[in-house]
Amino acid sequence: SYLEKQYESTLQGKRAVKEINLDKNGNMESVKNIFNGSKGNNLKLTTDLAFQNGVEDILRKYFSAELASGNATYSEGVYAVAMNPKTGAILAMAGLKHDTNTGELTTDSLGTIMNNFVPGSVVKGATLTAGWESGAITGNQVMTDQPISFGGSSAITSWFTQYGARQITALEALEYSSNTYMVQLALNMMGTPYTPNMAIDLTNLDSSMDKLRKAFAQYGLGASTGIDLPSESEGYTPKKYTFANYLTNAFGQFDNYTPMQLAQYAATVANGGTRIAPHLVEGIYDNNETGGLGKLIESKSTKELNKVDISKENMDLIRQGFYQVVHGTSGFTTGRTLSQGEAVPISAKTGTAETFAGGKEAINTNVVAYAPSNNPQIAVAVVFPHNTNLSSTVSHSITRDIINLYHQQHPMN
Repeated sequence: SYLEKQYESTLQGKRAVKEINLDKNGNMESVKNIFNGSKGNNLKLTTDLAFQNGVEDILRKYFSAELASGNATYSEGVYAVAMNPKTGAILAMAGLKHDTNTGELTTDSLGTIMNNFVPGSVVKGATLTAGWESGAITGNQVMTDQPISFGGSSAITSWFTQYGARQITALEALEYSSNTYMVQLALNMMGTPYTPNMAIDLTNLDSSMDKLRKAFAQYGLGASTGIDLPSESEGYTPKKYTFANYLTNAFGQFDNYTPMQLAQYAATVANGGTRIAPHLVEGIYDNNETGGLGKLIESKSTKELNKVDISKENMDLIRQGFYQVVHGTSGFTTGRTLSQGEAVPISAKTGTAETFAGGKEAINTNVVAYAPSNNPQIAVAVVFPHNTNLSSTVSHSITRDIINLYHQQHPMN
């Protein structure tokens, strides 16, 4: 297994060493034990089997229902990661792989670190961070949600732009999930604020994409998460891109990330801006007389990778925005389904990435979340790609059920 590969030197025993003396005819005269050999050490994992199995059951239940209703025919599966945002301990990593030719469903935990997906609007907290870092916006800045068009091109809009232009704050841009706020922020980063049908100046395109990706990487998006498993994908961040790719990347429609990277991002927001490496091994133990778990040899400590370059005030805006996504009272609030039946207050950012599958329009319906909102003890990412129900909120239900299950098994306050 991948875990055995990572911890091979720990798990392998040491061979016995013997000294053998031969006479002049090559016959063995004596054997002396130099070292009796030893068993390999044991690993204790951070995952709790009851919770891991429960998460897999939740994924199977919802995916099977989506298959039955014809929404998941072209979907390659569904993935979820849960981790402790304070320590990085992985609480569950689960995946269900769907063979779109045969319809077969198989468990696929490793898909959470090896498969990349278009994330959609879940990244918008990281986009705001890039805006603040680069001085493109300040604090809870107000901008107009409006159609964004450049000479002759089709307009970029938010899902609610059709109801008329409106002034919104950074916090509301998260709650309502405004694409056009993020695009205007990206244009500000280039030093070319939006005016309708403006001419495009690409002078600062590359430096601006670098700044955007640098802010994303501070949350683990497009960077190694530092997990204690080999062969992790660092996401898909193409070196070649266009001006349009840069703008859509600001709302999660270009670079691709793994579910593990999305969970690390959720955990980083949850704990106030410290990126912590996820880990599956809690400790290394020797053997007792019966070959079971003996004394603790090494405890895996929390590994801090970096701090996000953000003020407390601005991180508080992101956290308040994530709370409003679930608990806001506007007609434009995007994640209220997460609050229906929540056992503890959930904060989240939802994402709907537009894709195609089987020649049809489809969406990746994704969520990054943490709970309880005011004292986070679990951070979750759920990715459900290529769902052909364009208004599906199945990932919201999966996320809520995962958090509720964790609370049921490990009460949180």
